[in-house]
Amino acid sequence: MRGTSGTVARGTPGAPARRMTGAAARRAPVRGEAGFTLVEVLVSMVVIGIVMSALTVFFTNSLSFTGRQRSQQVAVQLAGDGVERVRALKGSALPSGRGESATMTQWNGAPPAVAPYLRTMEPAWDKLAEGSAGASAPLPTSPETTTVNGTDYDRSWYVGRCRQQAGDTTGLSCEHPDSPDPAPGKADIAFFRVVVAISWPQKDCPDGRCTYVTSALTSPSAEPVFNTNRPPPAAGDPEAQHGYVGDAANLQLTATGGRLPLTWKATGLPGGLSISEGGLITGTPTKPGTFTVTATVTDRRQDADGTRFTWTVYTPPALAGPGDQKTFRGEKVSLELTATGGRAPLTWSATGLPAGLAIDAATGTVSGVPQTRQTTPVTVKVTDKGGRTDTVAFDWEILERALELADAQPRTNLVRDRVDGLRIPANGGTGPYTWRAENLPAGLAIDADTGEISGTVRQGTRYLTTVRVKDRTGAEASTTFPWRVLKRRQNDLTLVLPDPDDPDQVSTAGRPLRLPLEATGGSNSGYDVWAAKGLPPGLTIASTGRHHGVISGSPDAPGTYTVTLTVTDSPRKTATLMFTWRVR
Repeated sequence: MRGTSGTVARGTPGAPARRMTGAAARRAPVRGEAGFTLVEVLVSMVVIGIVMSALTVFFTNSLSFTGRQRSQQVAVQLAGDGVERVRALKGSALPSGRGESATMTQWNGAPPAVAPYLRTMEPAWDKLAEGSAGASAPLPTSPETTTVNGTDYDRSWYVGRCRQQAGDTTGLSCEHPDSPDPAPGKADIAFFRVVVAISWPQKDCPDGRCTYVTSALTSPSAEPVFNTNRPPPAAGDPEAQHGYVGDAANLQLTATGGRLPLTWKATGLPGGLSISEGGLITGTPTKPGTFTVTATVTDRRQDADGTRFTWTVYTPPALAGPGDQKTFRGEKVSLELTATGGRAPLTWSATGLPAGLAIDAATGTVSGVPQTRQTTPVTVKVTDKGGRTDTVAFDWEILERALELADAQPRTNLVRDRVDGLRIPANGGTGPYTWRAENLPAGLAIDADTGEISGTVRQGTRYLTTVRVKDRTGAEASTTFPWRVLKRRQNDLTLVLPDPDDPDQVSTAGRPLRLPLEATGGSNSGYDVWAAKGLPPGLTIASTGRHHGVISGSPDAPGTYTVTLTVTDSPRKTATLMFTWRVR
């Protein structure tokens, strides 16, 4: 192999080499110096290849390291610019424009490198901003992207609150406001902490992205570093307001700081109210409701601050009169009085209640057992939380005993049966009695003075008969029972349901149904009219051919309904069938 220091002489093996210089060197014949041997050439190529491979790895690693350093330098510079933006804002304006939901979405999606910082902070947002706002805030909730040398760098600001213990000489530590260790102290100092994070794509970083993080502490009341004037205005909190429709309102809003004059504006005021430039809210509310008011104060320098509060307008309480009451000695009483409007809670009181009765101050229910027969004027008063009242007066009569009517048993007759001397026993109350009845079989009537039911039954099929009795004081008792009228002859017109022994129906709201109807007897020429009263809403009746009808549809509303079916044939003979229909 040829060296760099000159030619190398070769001699007898084992003899020391001898360097020749000058003319002797030029004249002496040198054996074996005619060129490189093949072995020497191959060895040289292998050595050169090894060296060049090592140099390739060295240069590649050097370029990668240089690129990583350059990217980090860009991130550091972008983070520094982000901190300068933080310092250019006054402390109270750091959360400005950042809505609650947008802030929490940003925090929940923070990269792992940011998480240790966020654990020492409490999220901060602008209470006057919409929840999703934040993209256009001074410190936005969404990343800002900057492209440098073809690489996209995302810069994010995370704004939160922390506390620094009194006596901290470093000025750097800051704990979560709710952190138990160290325990909060009265002399702790509140700060805003803003974390600035720069993120960019790079293969040798976790998940293919690198993150550089820095942070800054700012006093909540700090001014911009370039602003040495009077502090900006700070709106006072008037707290929740309450009033009544028709009552004059008068509220003066206040603020501290700012350069005079201060100018106020407000949105969301109840109808009938307005605000002056001096912050005085006046007027008379015109309708009830809870309104969210946003008031903004602006000073001469156009610095502004706002406050938000609720203003609830009530209608004055109004009692509903229950009317004169009649109850019986020894009988349990429960009378629920009602009121509309007013500011909860309502408080109830009463004077003149019969002995044994009392009113519940929280619910307005009069209950108890009257002890003596008497008539007394009663006054009930309701008072709301705001001190507004209303009263109602009525008479309350306590009778000796209650009017009672015996439970009537189901009855069965045939068409053209004669009914005489049928009475439902009554007792109690104060005579004389007055009688009346509803849904008697056709051809029967009740004597109003004696309560006797008599007459000749003219048509079937089933009735739900109610007998009522009223005494001299107006007290009333009643009883209801089924009265079946069967046909005496084959051609007597009657109505039939699928279960004639128990025609009452039970259905489910919203579920379609089909109830077939059948008529027997009557004219052979068919039937003219099928009709129904009291069907549950959503059901209809129709004829499906000679002798048959159908009730179909889907019942709309739960409840118990009394249904009356009628069918009339060509000679105008009619049959009636009554039953109850319960919709669950």
